[in-house]
Amino acid sequence: VYFLGSLFSRENKKIIRNIFIFYAGALLLAIAGGLVMASGEEAGGLLFVFSPLVMVLIVRFLLGDGWKDAGLRLNFKKHWGWYLFALLFYPLVFPIVIAINVLLGFTTVTMTVSEFLPLLLAAFAVQLLPRMLFALSEEWGWRGYMEPRFALLGVPDIRRHLLVGVLWGLWHFPLIFSTDYTTIPYLIFLPLFMISIIFLAIIFGQMREAGDSVWPPVLMHGMGNALGFALLEGNFITFNNELLGNIVPGCITITLMYGLIAVLILRRRHLYQLPEGEETAVTPS
Repeated sequence: VYFLGSLFSRENKKIIRNIFIFYAGALLLAIAGGLVMASGEEAGGLLFVFSPLVMVLIVRFLLGDGWKDAGLRLNFKKHWGWYLFALLFYPLVFPIVIAINVLLGFTTVTMTVSEFLPLLLAAFAVQLLPRMLFALSEEWGWRGYMEPRFALLGVPDIRRHLLVGVLWGLWHFPLIFSTDYTTIPYLIFLPLFMISIIFLAIIFGQMREAGDSVWPPVLMHGMGNALGFALLEGNFITFNNELLGNIVPGCITITLMYGLIAVLILRRRHLYQLPEGEETAVTPS
């Protein structure tokens, strides 16, 4: 009762209102972008991917939320380990998952390492800058805005990550429905996709909290998208079973990997923060 009473205090009502405005606006822009993409116009993709950034600018500049809790300080000297983690995460995870899938027969590598490595690096270099910009838009929204706003409402970190993960996952649906994102039936793919995104939300959320900065999640997200698109669009690998062998969220092997990493991070969270229920929430920066 006390929590509910404090939740609807005058200050918290403003926070809740602006969270709703942010998410409703981002979702509506994402739907509009999906409709434009479905009509064959690639510009809809930009509308979709920049929707969180547009709404962040609105709520922080125009609706009075400010930038104190946005996590824009680098904090590199103190938290350089999280930058290293962000840099190496996908270059390690993707090869491990692909190797497992090759051994299990779910994936086939179409050329030798010496053949595809230079091509992969070139494709990665082409993808890196735009994917970093897209990652900045998403992370300023989900980890730079939603995480600290829910923290101000007193939502403990694990529940906060779960909530952000659900909202983040649903935001992707216009992209999934308007493109050839997957050939897996939606009734199978969408629940798995949501589980993957929730695991990623835990990983990204704990990194945001432990590093006290939004930039490690931006770096990791951008690296993952750049490397993932380089692999998927370069014809370096063939998926014999897309449900089991693909590397996109919503496929079983990568989902299990994300789940394992999320559990390991949560088990080690006592090394960098107070126990659940005693944390001071995301620190303003």
